[in-house]
Amino acid sequence: MTPEGKSFEVGISRHAPKVEKTGEVIDVSTQEVDKESAEQEIEQKTRLILENLEQAPTGYVLAFEPSNVKRAEQTRGLFVDKLKELLSERDDIEIVEIGENQEAANKTFDRIKNEPEKKFIISDLRGTWLIGFKDNEDFMPAVNEWKNKLKGDESLLGKVWAAHKDEISSLAEELKTNGIDISLGGIDPKKFQTTPEEQVLRFVRWIQAMRKIGTSYFPDRSLILEGISHNLRSDYTTLALLGEDISVESINRVLGGEFRKPFERSNIIFGEDGKIKIKYREIEKSYSLDEFEEVVKSIRRRLDARKSEWAKPNF
Repeated sequence: MTPEGKSFEVGISRHAPKVEKTGEVIDVSTQEVDKESAEQEIEQKTRLILENLEQAPTGYVLAFEPSNVKRAEQTRGLFVDKLKELLSERDDIEIVEIGENQEAANKTFDRIKNEPEKKFIISDLRGTWLIGFKDNEDFMPAVNEWKNKLKGDESLLGKVWAAHKDEISSLAEELKTNGIDISLGGIDPKKFQTTPEEQVLRFVRWIQAMRKIGTSYFPDRSLILEGISHNLRSDYTTLALLGEDISVESINRVLGGEFRKPFERSNIIFGEDGKIKIKYREIEKSYSLDEFEEVVKSIRRRLDARKSEWAKPNF
């Protein structure tokens, strides 16, 4: 993942609050944004994104890309609508659309190239499954099953998925203190089929692909990519890129036991100096290029180790 040319920042925000319906079976694929709750925070969160762009040098391009899941796309719409309102009387930052065909896209790209001092926001990148999910993916049955067992508590869900064998006993006790009495044998992370590390490597592929596309279209400009995704994959990725093993222990120690809340953002900055910074909450870590590439390699090793752990008959 070699940084090329100008700087490249990847901001990853969780989508806006979901509509939670009590007394109903939860299906994570169909939950939509609770726009009334979102209105309480959207201006503040949008201003933070705008301030980040304002503080960047001239010529920056920011682009929004949501996951393919409806609530992430709805969240992108909330951000863009608020930005249009905040920028309505300004001409130093312009919101543009790529459009639905290559001819329209080329016109937009030409406009951006022809105004190198101006900052642009591309509002309509197509949603991607790389930071989302599909209804038929291997992990979805287990996600829905556990989301219902855990009464919608996604932080506990993330711990069940990430648990190593030697953590299951203490995790069962934690579930019990939260009013959820499940036997040790009932906690079986391998039912998710896809490991947390595989989720992370998919996220890494997305970052690599978007970096390549960005430098292809804008080789002389610095870029900010605002991804809108989901809490578990985003925080698994943060843990892994901080050099942590994904586990109940690291979730408790590094994340304080809770996954990111609606709108909460982390970022990865690939600097022109070759340094890579990871920022999340109060955490900041910096790597050289070689160090960062070693972290990515370590994720693959941890993936193999977890698959071996899941394959043991007594897990």
